[in-house]
Amino acid sequence: MPTVPPFTAVQSESNDPAWFAIERSIIEPAGGRVVVQRATSTDERVALLQDAQCVLVSGAQFDGPVLDRLPNLELIIRYGVGLDSLDVPAATARGVVVAHYPDFCQPEVANHAMMLLLAVARKLLPHDRAMRQGNYRGPGMPVVPPITGETLGIVALGAIGREVAVRARAFGMHVIAFDPYLDVAAFAEAGVERVATFEELLARADHITVHAPLTPETHHLFNRAAFAQMKPTAILVNTARGPIVEEAALVEALRERRIAGAGMDVFEVEPVAADSPLLAFDNVAVTPHAAFYSEASNQQIKERVGHTVVEFMQGKWPTAFATVPNRAAVKPKRVLR
Repeated sequence: MPTVPPFTAVQSESNDPAWFAIERSIIEPAGGRVVVQRATSTDERVALLQDAQCVLVSGAQFDGPVLDRLPNLELIIRYGVGLDSLDVPAATARGVVVAHYPDFCQPEVANHAMMLLLAVARKLLPHDRAMRQGNYRGPGMPVVPPITGETLGIVALGAIGREVAVRARAFGMHVIAFDPYLDVAAFAEAGVERVATFEELLARADHITVHAPLTPETHHLFNRAAFAQMKPTAILVNTARGPIVEEAALVEALRERRIAGAGMDVFEVEPVAADSPLLAFDNVAVTPHAAFYSEASNQQIKERVGHTVVEFMQGKWPTAFATVPNRAAVKPKRVLR
């Protein structure tokens, strides 16, 4: 009698099996298998996934043509919130269930956004650099916004945006937000003033923080026209997705002093090139797409991924799935309850 191969989950973006020890400690005792091997091209990824039922995705792209080459694939798990690298309708049409974790790392990202705002506003980088060079008052005392009493504009008042609002109010800021997908009650519940248009937010906000998903609608939302409408004293913070901000337009706005600075955790192209113009500005704070991370959030997401795989192996729907528009829309390749 032929041996049935184990349920196989592949992480195709790393060559470090030790980094996935938590997932393996949950999946393998349940009879599954975890393969960790970096693919350097789409063809390599497809070859690696030929016998896999599940793929664990950090940022790899999966669209219809790729999925057509993976007849055994049943489940895609996206580490985290964003789904912009996955064609969810294409997966749904092919009976592939997509799982993700919309409530992941909300406090971490909110804390990080406020950290970037404060770092730029309080001139942390030039002060730190000057002191390390032995120049105690090197940059002098340039214009520093008070933050307290100023208006913070939030683009997208989702879970992370609401967490930011809590922190901003603790700093004594007035909070406004633009989110056309929420009703008035949601703004009232969050204690945030609703603005009717994106243009109103640009004009009124002393500083702006971005927490929107990357969609065709939000791609290059912050372009030359948007920067022209912002206050010249404003700081822009982006911990959402890089392509929401047109980087060439941002660089131009910084050079021409049309805005006061930026705090960037995400970029149009990652990793950021060493010669990126953004890295030359003293009024730009940058971090390497790290807003999501803490030891606690890292362990939590790994445990949740492991348990999602095991539950799926056992015939259970993922707790948080992105299959559109609802569970009935997908015909999974195994019986799920």
